[in-house]
Amino acid sequence: MVATNLLRPRGHVAPDTHPVELQRLAYQEATHDECHVINVQTLVWLFRAFNAVLNAQAEELRPLGLSPSAFNVLMALHNTQDRVLEPCQLAQRLLISRPSVTGLLDTLQAKRLIERDPHPEDRRRVLVRLTDEGLALLESHFDIHYSEQNAVFADLTADEKATLVALLRRVRGAQPEDLGRVDAAPG
Repeated sequence: MVATNLLRPRGHVAPDTHPVELQRLAYQEATHDECHVINVQTLVWLFRAFNAVLNAQAEELRPLGLSPSAFNVLMALHNTQDRVLEPCQLAQRLLISRPSVTGLLDTLQAKRLIERDPHPEDRRRVLVRLTDEGLALLESHFDIHYSEQNAVFADLTADEKATLVALLRRVRGAQPEDLGRVDAAPG
């Protein structure tokens, strides 16, 4: 006797398929559906959180006339030895394309926040340097910037923030090596 209350797979199944195989197929579909739903929910909330943080940062930086990406370039330069990097290093650190870096550097140079200097060993390369004006702008904005960062994560405990970082690192570590490299993309 075959139980009638068992799950049935949705796809076409041969009429003589053994009941145990029917259950295995149905379970596999159900598990796949559950995984799909939670993966989509996870991605949606990850994107929503990212957009909320990005929008808050854009509002914070609007009085300075800077985009979040331009501010990130200044911060990357500030956080390196001698406050100097090559454009390709900026692209790698910020996970943006080299053409995007060039556009950001053009904007920042026009505002006198960075300078481009010839590389001392290879004239095909340039070094990007944070100017005194760029440093002064950053330093005048640090209190506001860090206050905004604290507000974004105010509802999380230190342990929850550490867990979030660990989980995001695990997600990133589970990806193919070149996924985060913008310059590895075709085109």
